[in-house]
Amino acid sequence: MKKIKNTNSLFVIALLFGLILHFFFVIIVPFTNDEGFYATIPFRLINGDSLVQHEWHLTQFSSLFSYIPVYIWTAIKGSADSIFILLRFIYLLIHTATAVVIYKFFKKYGKWAILASMIFYVQMPYRILAISYQSMYVVFLLLLSLCLFSIYQKSSVHFYIFAGICFGCCCVCNPLFCFAFILYLFGCALWKKRQVVIDKLIAFKVSKSISKDKKLTKKQKREQKKQVPDIFSEMEKYNCFFTKEAILRFSCGIIIVAIVAVIFFISTGGTISSLLNNIDNLLGSSEYDIASYSIFNKLGDTIGYFTRANLYMPVILPAIFIALLVDKKKKSNNRRLAYLSVSLIWAIIFIVAVLIQSDGYLFATSLPFCVISTVCYLLTKNKNKPLFCCMYIPCLIATIFQYLAADTHLATIGIVLVANNVSGVFFVMDLLKEMKNDSMENSETTKDKKYYGLCNSIIIISVCLQILFYGIYYQYGQISRIGAVKATTGPYSGLYMTERQYNSYNKTIQDLDYIKSISNQDDPVLLATYNNWMYMYLDRPMATYSTWYRGTLDQNQLRKYYKENPDKEPRYIYIESSDPKNANVEMVKDLFQYTRQDLSNGVLLTVTYCNF
Repeated sequence: MKKIKNTNSLFVIALLFGLILHFFFVIIVPFTNDEGFYATIPFRLINGDSLVQHEWHLTQFSSLFSYIPVYIWTAIKGSADSIFILLRFIYLLIHTATAVVIYKFFKKYGKWAILASMIFYVQMPYRILAISYQSMYVVFLLLLSLCLFSIYQKSSVHFYIFAGICFGCCCVCNPLFCFAFILYLFGCALWKKRQVVIDKLIAFKVSKSISKDKKLTKKQKREQKKQVPDIFSEMEKYNCFFTKEAILRFSCGIIIVAIVAVIFFISTGGTISSLLNNIDNLLGSSEYDIASYSIFNKLGDTIGYFTRANLYMPVILPAIFIALLVDKKKKSNNRRLAYLSVSLIWAIIFIVAVLIQSDGYLFATSLPFCVISTVCYLLTKNKNKPLFCCMYIPCLIATIFQYLAADTHLATIGIVLVANNVSGVFFVMDLLKEMKNDSMENSETTKDKKYYGLCNSIIIISVCLQILFYGIYYQYGQISRIGAVKATTGPYSGLYMTERQYNSYNKTIQDLDYIKSISNQDDPVLLATYNNWMYMYLDRPMATYSTWYRGTLDQNQLRKYYKENPDKEPRYIYIESSDPKNANVEMVKDLFQYTRQDLSNGVLLTVTYCNF
């Protein structure tokens, strides 16, 4: 009892430290275009736009989770002022609650439960505390895997239904994840045929073992066949996932989310015809970019990234796991030390290479610990198969689906692998406990104790390296570079910025105030800017298929969008650049006739005629 209280106290201290760190993160870390984008979708829905018809970004369905707070706030305030500090605190509440759930679920493991909770809590915010399709995907994925583990331990109708709800929410965040249910049904079909397969495998194994023993008589061979135990009896423990009742209960949870999503879709003006008519637009104009960017392109880019990081990186990592699979003596203490040492060296090389490159793939920093913890699982004799099957595998499948869907490549992998790292903590725990027991049993020699001590040190270094690199250096390292200038107006009111950001922000506010003064409430406005929060400050109809901005306006997509939505043809176009040769200024010449006006932080075009 005293031990539990001490563990609880230690967790509270760790959580308070994390909360303080996150609090500064909420108010001091500067804004990003990602954060602004996630809030513009519910904002445009509140102002009369329809899902799918007016918004073509595939992640729009995840606005289901941010719609209510944005709606309530704008209804109370009458504007979007200070909306981002509100959304950051709401996500912090969700984030903290998830960390507490992780600790409570694994509480019996003591300090390891604290580490599992903290490795999620420190790493997950993805540099921004936003209610996004990325962050909510990981939250619901973790809850789904915990439900599956609970079902394995104790079948309960509530856990089945809640698992289905979490699965449905994952599908809302990433529609491609719906295919995971098809994989599940396929697995159920195979499970029904398992006994036939099991019988054949048993017969094969028995006949093989008996044929080797030539001394047995025919009668003895027949008796041995009858007495052979079912080598696959352990599989029966997972029967709770593949029954008709399980499928029905899972489906009930998914149907609940589907009903809510359909109500949300219809309430925002969505129709089945608009959904069917805009499938191509959804696949071709979003960050997911499924239509134009194939899996082969992604794999090529990923391999290229590893190659740039280190010439031998694509070879070393597969080589480690191939060696683990074929090495029959890998569970001896000296081999364990060797594999863990190589894994740690790979992790250090990877991190150093990423730091040297300093590119956008820096997000993929949860990979090192995931590799080391997976190595620990393979090196363990008595593996925690339930946790591996119920948590590690679903999270790995979810990572693959997110990788296939998004165009952020290793960034996506890095985010979702945080969920794998939670289970990875316990794989590390199992290996260390097993090695400790081995060293105690072989106390007559100091060799096993030495191996255990070295492996323990390697894993501690890897955990610290993971948390320090991602959590402290990358995730929160930007805090020290932030000034103390507080915004007092607009969506980012209440947040602190650098002096340079503050000056640019205020100049942009001045330009937007001018546009508001010369425009009517129903005049559509098109913005060419990474600062998509400007749509929220303007509070004018959004004359774009998506507020997600890649650097230049897409002429073909805009022409297509305005033909399908003529009421969205822009009355004003604001290009946040004073460069007279700006590519966007040249591009819109083919689409519109306009008068030009230079403002303090950009160019304003007043459209007089559309050329299409």
